[in-house]
Amino acid sequence: MAGKHGGGHGNGGPNVAPSDALRIDPEAVPALRSAFTDALSRVDEQLRLADQELRIAAWAKDPVSKDAATAFNERSVDTVASAIDSLRAYRDQLTVAVANLDKTAEQYSAVDNDGQSGVARNEDGG
Repeated sequence: MAGKHGGGHGNGGPNVAPSDALRIDPEAVPALRSAFTDALSRVDEQLRLADQELRIAAWAKDPVSKDAATAFNERSVDTVASAIDSLRAYRDQLTVAVANLDKTAEQYSAVDNDGQSGVARNEDGG
């Protein structure tokens, strides 16, 4: 979304946020955090189940079943390109999102507290 001060890229001036800035209403932060925390819990549960149940062992003691089990485990659990690794990367992103929402809530709270203390000082003549 482009601002009226330019093409929407970078800083358009002191009152224009960069186009990649995300604006969150203070009232929405708790619900967003709850949604991300819920998703994080679900991903953690899937990772726990995958660690316990996804890995397979060679069903026979022959080279073919050993190779098949190794190939399956590499694709699903053991390598950087595995499905589980993708789920772990998603979990990491959710963790960052929750931490950023916590910081946002703290910043909103600090701004609210500063505003309230400023109002109190002005009412007292300070």
